[in-house]
Amino acid sequence: MGALPLLLLSLLAASALAADSLPAWTQNATLAALRVSPVDTGDVAWLLFCTCVVFIMIPGLGLFYAGLAESKNSMTLLHTCMLLFSVVAIQWSMFGYSLAFSDTSASMLLGNFEYAALLNTMNSQNKVAPTVPNSLWALYQMMAACITPSLWIGATAGRMRLLPTMVFAFFWTTLVYDPVAYAVYAHNGWLHSMNLLDYAGGTLVHMTGGFTALRFTAASYKSSFHIMPRFGWMGFDGGCAAASNSRAVNAALTNNLAGAIAGLIWMGLDTLVNKKKFSLIGYCTGAIAGMATMTAGSGLVQPGFGLVFGVLGAVAGFYAIKLMHYLRIDDSLDVTAVHAVGGCLGLLLTGIFAQYSVTAVDVPLDVKVTAGLVDRVWNQVPIQLLAIVVVAAWSMAWTAILLTLINLIPGLHLRASRQDEIRGLDEAEVGEQAYPYVPVSAAALVEQIAAAKTVERIDV
Repeated sequence: MGALPLLLLSLLAASALAADSLPAWTQNATLAALRVSPVDTGDVAWLLFCTCVVFIMIPGLGLFYAGLAESKNSMTLLHTCMLLFSVVAIQWSMFGYSLAFSDTSASMLLGNFEYAALLNTMNSQNKVAPTVPNSLWALYQMMAACITPSLWIGATAGRMRLLPTMVFAFFWTTLVYDPVAYAVYAHNGWLHSMNLLDYAGGTLVHMTGGFTALRFTAASYKSSFHIMPRFGWMGFDGGCAAASNSRAVNAALTNNLAGAIAGLIWMGLDTLVNKKKFSLIGYCTGAIAGMATMTAGSGLVQPGFGLVFGVLGAVAGFYAIKLMHYLRIDDSLDVTAVHAVGGCLGLLLTGIFAQYSVTAVDVPLDVKVTAGLVDRVWNQVPIQLLAIVVVAAWSMAWTAILLTLINLIPGLHLRASRQDEIRGLDEAEVGEQAYPYVPVSAAALVEQIAAAKTVERIDV
């Protein structure tokens, strides 16, 4: 058994022994302190539903990759998304959730191992989700953690080997995703304590994934654009309320408005500027850009502002691609423009348009609320900008470090060989093909059809 599995098993064993060694009255007191409020069955049902639809986004993303890529890499891309789901789910259950959402850690930077191996999660509630069991909050947040690595997978389509990718994802989730999640959402996280406004993960998901993809493009990995199902995104944003309430409705509504108008704007720009027809790819790209921009503010702004977020997100993403082409950054299918740019812009716009009339709705009286520039909260935009700078730097720095270290380990070099890229990773890495046929040119196909018809006429 390798060193890493032994280390993980040791951590789990230590956590379990530590819990069992406490006196009964201490354990009971700890559990009582975590029972913030009674479980609400309606909130539980809503969050279970949201968890299911967010899970759909993971194979949905893989299927989109498989359809967009060359047939020789189709199965590998779908396979990679599902493999990363397994890797991150294991990491999350062993210690990732505890590092990211511990509400008993006194640190402002990282959680403790209170919930390692998901101990003490069935009979307690987290302070940031007080009406549902900790176990359900862990399950819902696990889906977000599992899909985020698939964002930067778009920057390596047909280029990265499977085993090193899984190793990279395990450590990336631990070193990049978990600390950012704790900083933004955990009860004592430093950005949370500063009242950063990020409702559904514009910082955590889109910025970490987008800037990691940007770092991959700087390492000369070819990029790929991707689309998540819009239905799943309603659960992604709506579930962040951790309750079945008007904030959840607001998040789903603003998200859909942003996606609807952004798709039209991007398609229109494609038509007017790039002289294309009514491009479906342009429409889908814009819709995703709008929803990525809307993620941070979806439950914090009035629903009508979803149109503003969508328009600005589409315009910013469209011209970000132009800029990247001018700078010759190899991001051919726009991961950075959609997620990194969209995440940053959304965080900034949230600091401007968030209002007390929304941020104070369905919030306990003892929870401090804030708003944005339109409600004369002058320091909110600087806080949002600070988060943008820190998270971007953190994501890119750790990505660079992990790329360097993993490539130094024999047998774990990330980049596939040139020969494997040419013949396709389905054959080289998976050993199976999604489309087991020999492709023919259109001209050859026409000749075959004509020959078949000739034979039929002769037979008759």
